[in-house]
Amino acid sequence: MHLGPHAISGHRCGPCDCREENGTFIANCSSRGLINISPDIPDWTNHLIMFNNSLNNITDSFTRFYNLTYLNIASCNIVSIGNKALVNLKLLDTLDISENTELGFYSLGIAMNGLTSLTVLKANSIVHPYAVCVCISKEMLQHLNKTRLKEIHVNDNRIEIFQPGALQYLPQSIKKVSAKNNRFTIGEYLADVAHLINLEELDLSGNLQEPNIYSTIPSMDWVLIQEACDTTTNSDKGHLRFPPNLKILNMRFSALAYYVTKIDLGTNSIQNVSLRGNILSKWEGPVLNVENIRHLDLSQNLCFWINSDFFSNFSSLETLDIAQNNLELVIARDTNGAVFETLNKLKYLNIQETYLIYLPEKIFKGLKNCQILDLSRNLIRSEYLFISLQHMNQLKFINFTFNHIQWFSFDFMNELEKVGKKSGSLTIDLRENPLFCNCKNLNFLRWLNSTPYVQFQYFEQYLCIFTDGTTMYFNQSKLIFTKLSQQCDTVIGQIISCLFATILFLSFVFLAIYYKFRWKLRYLYYAAKSSRRLNYLHDVFEFDAFISYSEDARLFVDQTMRLKVEEEAGLKLCLHNRDFLPSLPIAEGIVTAVKTSRKTVLVMSPDFVKSYWCMYEMNMADMESQHTGRDVLLILLYKHIKYDQIPSTVMYQIKSHTYIEYPNTDDDSEEMVTFWDNFVRAIQCP
Repeated sequence: MHLGPHAISGHRCGPCDCREENGTFIANCSSRGLINISPDIPDWTNHLIMFNNSLNNITDSFTRFYNLTYLNIASCNIVSIGNKALVNLKLLDTLDISENTELGFYSLGIAMNGLTSLTVLKANSIVHPYAVCVCISKEMLQHLNKTRLKEIHVNDNRIEIFQPGALQYLPQSIKKVSAKNNRFTIGEYLADVAHLINLEELDLSGNLQEPNIYSTIPSMDWVLIQEACDTTTNSDKGHLRFPPNLKILNMRFSALAYYVTKIDLGTNSIQNVSLRGNILSKWEGPVLNVENIRHLDLSQNLCFWINSDFFSNFSSLETLDIAQNNLELVIARDTNGAVFETLNKLKYLNIQETYLIYLPEKIFKGLKNCQILDLSRNLIRSEYLFISLQHMNQLKFINFTFNHIQWFSFDFMNELEKVGKKSGSLTIDLRENPLFCNCKNLNFLRWLNSTPYVQFQYFEQYLCIFTDGTTMYFNQSKLIFTKLSQQCDTVIGQIISCLFATILFLSFVFLAIYYKFRWKLRYLYYAAKSSRRLNYLHDVFEFDAFISYSEDARLFVDQTMRLKVEEEAGLKLCLHNRDFLPSLPIAEGIVTAVKTSRKTVLVMSPDFVKSYWCMYEMNMADMESQHTGRDVLLILLYKHIKYDQIPSTVMYQIKSHTYIEYPNTDDDSEEMVTFWDNFVRAIQCP
């Protein structure tokens, strides 16, 4: 490369470092404490870097640099620039004049005179950090109209408003505007934004820097109103129209505090929108003309409500970030999955740190093409986790980190395996979840380590919590399963023993209860069976007495008692060998006889207390007494029974009910006559 007659040898030119790179001559004079431009810097320099010096007032210092394409005079304490200071820089492509807080937009506007080749302008922080009412007038921008600007950076300038028509002085060649950390207010100038027909990226974010806690209160000898302009226009006439080719709109941390109600964006080409870090706390909609938007960031907006049709017009949306909002109730109540139902093209959904506890089964039913699902940093618990995922055939990754998941249910494990089969590879991250290492969870833990359809990212970092409180990471999985197997073998034995003991105990209790109430249960069973056939009133019975007797009293009952009671006294007896229906079981016939007879007479004899059926008849009669409240039993002591041969149940009945002792005398004696009279009266007694 020919450097001209004044070419210097080596790479130093005065106080600066000079070098040649790929045919470009660069003079780096950064932080040299310079107060003017060194005459040793060659006139043909292409890149001149004067960063962090003290140039103060610039008049014609740069007029000789006819070959200059890049000029950095940032942080040089510049107060003013003459209107012809840069006029000869016809090839200047990029100018960085940032961090000159005493310069202001008025002086910047003067400096732009003659820069017809300028494509990139960086003018960040060129007003005092405490300035108010920073207004950009037409005069400040009039020279920019003759440039070829494609990028302009005016961050951290506390700009509040533009004079109506001022933005029209910006060249239509501009594709990117970065105006972060300003103080824009609504005004009529907004209508002028549409003039920038080639604008593709607009960044109006308000990423305010944290204050320096060690700084002192600044002096007040600077002008509060940094710039002045005529704003006496009717702002109500302002109408926001987006530039037709705008694709990226960034308004992060811009202090927007609104409910999002009906909004119509009009004709636009916007594809990426970031509204992160504002206070858009309620999303009602509808939002119209958003069909081109593919990427939407609404995170950190303190949102607590989303209408079910809010996203209904975002038909092209591919990524949606709604993290760090308060969506617990919104998601829990959306049992039909209406909120995300229309997002059929969505590939990435971020709902981390939104206080989620319960996920309805159908919450993601519309996300047929979703590939990444971020549910991290929530409060999701295992018992509330069964979301339907089978329709998500493209799902590749689920982030469950930092939740309260202890296990997956059997159904959810099947759900994940089906998704893994369809998508080809499903990856899950379960770090920072308290996975329970107990016998109940053993199948789940083995599934984590063996399922071929789901890959668990960072598996060795998963934390396993045992029932005794000890913890172990899954990089020691063999040791974990060995310890669990030992515990579970012991536990299974204990469970079987406890189960057997429980069954034995319950069987004993059941048998004890059955034994205690065996007669009542039998009575109720056969009473219920016979009730359909019985048709009697409480004071009208088919028989006067049912006679319960054993074989050693058969002749006495069949001959003597039947003669005295039926033939002479006219009463009707029920005798099992004569009156029982042959089609009925004996037990049912006994209950029927007891219920259809006024009295049940127990003819006590040595064989009576030994007879099963006699004891059965006695107990059924006793149950009838308890169930109906009527006095049923009448005991006839027919033959002497040794005291030690009388069962306790029989002795209880003898002591508790009326009994008559059969006299051992002639049939015609007065005592016998009296006995039969008393016996007949006892039967007839209600």
